[in-house]
Amino acid sequence: MRIDIISIVPKLLESPFDHSIMKRAREKGLCGGAGMVMMCEPLANCIDDLKSKTDYDEIIYLSPDGDLLNQSICNQLSLKGNLLLICGHYKGIDQRIRDIYVTREISIGQYVISGGELAAAILVDAIGRIIPGVLNNETSALTDSFQDNMLAPPVYTRPADFRGHKVPEVLLNGNEAAINQWREANSREVE
Repeated sequence: MRIDIISIVPKLLESPFDHSIMKRAREKGLCGGAGMVMMCEPLANCIDDLKSKTDYDEIIYLSPDGDLLNQSICNQLSLKGNLLLICGHYKGIDQRIRDIYVTREISIGQYVISGGELAAAILVDAIGRIIPGVLNNETSALTDSFQDNMLAPPVYTRPADFRGHKVPEVLLNGNEAAINQWREANSREVE
């Protein structure tokens, strides 16, 4: 998968992509880079140039009035080959760019942030972690919260007794079927 991001402030994207899972994805060449534009014509020229080199499955504008991001959208996008993300700044982008190029608009919530860069970082992270080869354990993403419309059950580490708070006994006995039953019973449905 290739993910290109158009931004007038690409440095806002450096830190989120220079660490952890997204760093590994970039090192493996599983997601892409950033550019600079804002006015209608330069933005159109940038999109045209990128499209001449890459066939995008979706051109996504990060917008407060887009579809509210959820796990289902992330799962769908993780199956795409190439994505182009457009980050507006301040009041957004020219409507004509939206009309001509944008295939999907996504919002990360009903609040205002200065630009689409942080929203793009969230979207890339949410998509990237479910792309095969990004996580060390590929089945891990399948048990994350919001998969199957459920929140993950509580998790525990060692020691088994921390300041009088104990790990449930069923998790310590090694009975895989009982552990899975406990996990299912302690997962919560998303409201």
